[in-house]
Amino acid sequence: PLFYNLLGRLYEMNKDQGKAETNYKKAIEVNPNIPELYISLAGFHVRTNSVDKAVEQYNVAIQKDPNSLSAHMGLGMIYDSRKNIDKAKEYYQKALKINPKFPPAANNLAYLLAEQEENVDLALNLAQDAKAQIPDDPHISDTLGWIFYKKNIFGRALSYLKEASEKVPDNPMIRYHLGMAYFKNENKAMAKKELSKAIELNPKFPGAEEAKATLKGLM
Repeated sequence: PLFYNLLGRLYEMNKDQGKAETNYKKAIEVNPNIPELYISLAGFHVRTNSVDKAVEQYNVAIQKDPNSLSAHMGLGMIYDSRKNIDKAKEYYQKALKINPKFPPAANNLAYLLAEQEENVDLALNLAQDAKAQIPDDPHISDTLGWIFYKKNIFGRALSYLKEASEKVPDNPMIRYHLGMAYFKNENKAMAKKELSKAIELNPKFPGAEEAKATLKGLM
C-alpha cells in the first residue's frame, strides 16, 4: 500500500489528478487498516478543493486511530477555513489533548480565542508555548503580536508583528495587524502605510473593513 500511496503523490506532482486519486484509493484497498493512508487521500482532496471528501477521509482515519494528530488537525483547519469556529476549536483542542505541545494546534487555537476575545490569557499561554518551540515561525509571531494587541499591550504587539511582517511581507492579514498596532502606538504615518499595503494586497481580506475605516480616519 505504501508504494501505491507514493505513486499517488508522484501522479499528483505530475498534475495527473485522476491517476493520483486512483492510486491513493488503491493503497487503501490493499490495506484498509492504515490510518495514514486515509490522511493522504484527505490531503489530496483538500488540495483539489474536494473538502467534503476530505472531511469524510479524516473521520475514517480517526475511526481507525482516535489519537490521529494529523486527522484532528486537518479537520480543525478545514472548519477554520469554513469559519465554523466552534468545530475548529473543538478539533484543535482534541489535537492538543493528544499532544499538549503541538505548535500548529496551539497557534491556531490561540488565534481563534484572541479573535473572539473569549479567553485571551489562555490564548497568550498557547501562543507563547508555540513560539518557544518554533521561534522563527512568522505566523506564530503574528498570533502572539495580535494577542498582545488584544490585551492592549501595544508596544509588545508591535515588536512581534514587525518580525512577522519582515518574514512574510505579502500577507495582508499580517500587514493589517501591524498597521493597527502602529495606529494604537500613535504612529500614524506607519499605520497608514501598513493598512494601505494590506488593502492593496487583498481588498477583501478579513479585517479589510476595519482597515479601511481606520485609514479614513487617518486621512
